[in-house]
Amino acid sequence: MRDALGVGALNLDLIYQVDDLNLGGMRLRPGGEIAADDERFTALMDDVLARGRLLGRSGGGSAANAITAMARMGMRTGFIGTVGADEEGEFLLKEMAGTDLKGVAMKGRSGVCLSLLAGNDRSLVVRPNANDMLTIGPAEIELANTYHAVHMSSFSGDAALKAQIALTEALVDEVMMSFDPGMKYVSRGLEQILPLVRRTDVLFVGERELAKLTGMGGEEGAFRIIELGPDIVVLKKGAEGSVIFADGERHPIPAVSANVVDTTGAGDVFAGAFITGLLKRWGLKTSARFASEAAARSVEAPGRERYPDRGSLAEFSRRRGEKA
Repeated sequence: MRDALGVGALNLDLIYQVDDLNLGGMRLRPGGEIAADDERFTALMDDVLARGRLLGRSGGGSAANAITAMARMGMRTGFIGTVGADEEGEFLLKEMAGTDLKGVAMKGRSGVCLSLLAGNDRSLVVRPNANDMLTIGPAEIELANTYHAVHMSSFSGDAALKAQIALTEALVDEVMMSFDPGMKYVSRGLEQILPLVRRTDVLFVGERELAKLTGMGGEEGAFRIIELGPDIVVLKKGAEGSVIFADGERHPIPAVSANVVDTTGAGDVFAGAFITGLLKRWGLKTSARFASEAAARSVEAPGRERYPDRGSLAEFSRRRGEKA
């Protein structure tokens, strides 16, 4: 079996520095992510072009970021998703070099995500496009069951969520499933994503997301989620590090210092590195420490420029006294 398969949105990330988040007639919330229709997205884009500074252009999407990080570390990865039959789609596929993309369909227009950075604040605005066309059939189910792990993240549309649930229900027990719902899925409410949560082995969630999902604080909320199905809850706390909850215990993991340029995708890199550690049987705390290092390095440049690679994995393994 191969290592890890991602299932999630594939977006062209356009990363802009802006003075504030009041753009295009919208008051964007720091740390938020919203989906916009063509009219609202176009108005926002016009304002950003007039007032912002382009920092970079990168492939994006939460699960796609995690899987790309894993591929660069030499893990055997694949992906299920949808990109447009356009120049942006070709760019997104090239950005995922090293990943088996037989599960990626090309149709319509590619999804676009505006990543807007105002000082230490960041807000995401997505135009989903082709991502809402995700379909799951026998071929995708067969493909997913050839991997040790399947990592899922959110979509904007209802049909894509239903497709993910169908895939989840068809996974064999031997496949470890990880899930990073993000605020987009958390905002739907627990009932809508419960089929995914129940099948999940490792859930990645932020503090605000966990509180909104359960109505409870960190530790209480994490153990409430574990009662629903997951074996492990990874509470991501950004610059404060993370806390791993499993087997009735909590394991605080400190953050690694970094010269922050762009935090977009840092949590996704953390997830990819953590899953890598679990697949290598490093244990929870060691996997989380490696994930913290990988995430810290990733924020020191825009987009995917500083994602971990084989060298990162080899260096960490060397310090542990083992081969990568």
